[in-house]
Amino acid sequence: MHVIIAGAARAGKTTLSLMLNNEGFTHYKMDSIKRGICEAYNLKYDSWDEVSTVMSIIINRIIEDNKTDTNFLKEKYLFDIPFIYPKDLSLINTEDTLVIFLGYAKASAAKHFLKIRNNDASNLWTSKLDDETLAKNVKENIEFSKKLERECKKYNIPYFDTSFNREEVLKEAKEFILRKEVEYERNSKTLRVIK
Repeated sequence: MHVIIAGAARAGKTTLSLMLNNEGFTHYKMDSIKRGICEAYNLKYDSWDEVSTVMSIIINRIIEDNKTDTNFLKEKYLFDIPFIYPKDLSLINTEDTLVIFLGYAKASAAKHFLKIRNNDASNLWTSKLDDETLAKNVKENIEFSKKLERECKKYNIPYFDTSFNREEVLKEAKEFILRKEVEYERNSKTLRVIK
C-alpha cells in the first residue's frame, strides 16, 4: 500500500513521514521534486491549483510505473506533499493508495506564528522568512487548511487537524495509517487466494 500525506505547510507532513521511517516506505518529498522540475525547465506556477494538478499527474505516474516493475507490491511509496487538493485525487489511481490530509484549520494565526518561530531550526524554510512574510504565510495556510477540511469532508478523505496537541494527533495519524496498511495486506492476501 502506498500513502499520500498531504496538507498545509508546517502541519506535520514530514514529521509524520519520518515517524513511518521504520515501516518500509520509500519517502518522496514532493516539494523537492517540484522545485527540481521548476528549476530544470525554468517553470513558474502562479497558483497552487496548477501545482496540484501537475503533482497529482506525477504521483500517479510513479504509482502506475510501480505496477509494471518487478517490485510490484513489494515497494511501498510515501508521498509527502503540501500543494495538492482533494479534488485532484481523481487524477491518481488510489486503488492501492491511502490518502490523508493534515492541516490547522482551528489554529489562531498569532499562536501558530509563535509556535513556528519557537520551533524554527536554522535549516527550515520558515526560519529564512521575515516576520511579515511568515505571518502572511500562516494566515494563508490556515485558510488553505479550512478549504482542505471542507473538501476532505465532501470527498470522505481522512483529515487530521494539528492545530492543538500536534504530537498526539500525528501519533493518531500514524496509527491510522498502520491500521489501514494491515487491512490492505489482509484484503490483498484474500484476493490473491481467491484468484
